[in-house]
Amino acid sequence: MWARSEPHRHRHRLAESDVDPPDLEAMGLPSRVTMPRVTEGLQAQLERSLAVLWGAPGGRVMLTAGGSEANAIVYGALLERGDEVLVESPGYEPHREAPRLFDVTVRRFDRPLNGESIVAAIERTLTSATRMIVLTHPHNPSGAALTADEAEALGNLAERRGTWIVCDEIFRDAMGGPRATVAALGPWWVATSSLTKVYGLGGLRLGWIAGDERVLARCGPVQNSLSASPSIPSIALALELVPHLDVLRERSLRLLAENRARWTDLLQDGVPFACPVRPQGTTAWALFPREGEGEAFTAFASRHASLAVTPGRFFGDTRGFRVGLTGEPPRCAAALAALREALAAFTAGESIDREPLGRENP
Repeated sequence: MWARSEPHRHRHRLAESDVDPPDLEAMGLPSRVTMPRVTEGLQAQLERSLAVLWGAPGGRVMLTAGGSEANAIVYGALLERGDEVLVESPGYEPHREAPRLFDVTVRRFDRPLNGESIVAAIERTLTSATRMIVLTHPHNPSGAALTADEAEALGNLAERRGTWIVCDEIFRDAMGGPRATVAALGPWWVATSSLTKVYGLGGLRLGWIAGDERVLARCGPVQNSLSASPSIPSIALALELVPHLDVLRERSLRLLAENRARWTDLLQDGVPFACPVRPQGTTAWALFPREGEGEAFTAFASRHASLAVTPGRFFGDTRGFRVGLTGEPPRCAAALAALREALAAFTAGESIDREPLGRENP
């Protein structure tokens, strides 16, 4: 998988969408636990704690082994063979690939990045076979947020058609403001999330599903066929960290604010691509005018500046590339400087036939 193997071969990285992990010990926060002798009830306790923090319906969520498993469980639980699911484009690759594991037809709708209503874009693509609409809030890769009016209209659409709205909220807490979940908006809404992207706790591999009781009841048998349950040590450490999630979030919001400001400075200096929206998640979306140009630039940046940015093909659009604004500010500043230099050379038409810079101290 590109995201696991390629970025770390580079000196500079703007490919990650998850905030750099915090040094929990240096922050004076719990950083390790011993294996609990009594494990009964730990998972339910964490599920209740997360539900209270995010306002999930029914006062509980279903804990999963990461956000990716949460999404897969939802597809397996709520869709049947021959159903159709709509996913956004550009969009997160696993959202269009995972449903196919359950013999479900996947179709795409264009996620508007120009001010057009997302509801109108979806309604143009719906068919009689559509049983689920999958989207991200904020959008991956662009960071565009779903508005309250759009959420209300989507809820009305779901009620009229009996169609599930599944929202991956894994980046939501990067926007600031009170914690919340779209799962509380009505019975046709389902949300997935995790502690990875915004809180920097990806090593725990903990995600969750929020929905009403009928949703969670249908998800249970599917999870039993997959992981059955997340890691007990991860659950135990997460319980120790729950009282400190505000501290971790504040750290991430400061980091993201500084990195977004540097990204804005780069845009204002002039770039050969469009950035359709102001990013409100952890990533930004850069869009060149021509097909394949994003792919050409990411290959050039890799060779010319030892810089990893995520190619647009993973989001279904080879014109673009995704920029992660998630590194500690000094690391992100150096990577954005490498991006600026690579863009200048790419625009000037420089050759890439020299050796890659490689990483320092290989």
